[in-house]
Amino acid sequence: MNTEKKFDSTVLNFVIGGAIIGAIAGYIVKKIGAKNIMNILRQKEIIPPSISNLLNEFTSRKKSAG
Repeated sequence: MNTEKKFDSTVLNFVIGGAIIGAIAGYIVKKIGAKNIMNILRQKEIIPPSISNLLNEFTSRKKSAG
C-alpha cells in the first residue's frame, strides 16, 4: 500500500484565496472606517439592532493604561 499522501492543490488555493479576500477586506475597512461600515449596516438593517448595540459597546471601550 502507498502510505504517502499526495499534495492537494485545492487546499493551497483556498488558503491563498482566503488571504487575498482578507487583505481586500482589511484595506476596505481601513479606508472607509469600521464605524462608517457599522452605520451603513445599521441603516440598511442588515444586522439586528441588538448586535449593533453589542458591537458598539466593544468598539467604544477605551484601553486602560496598565
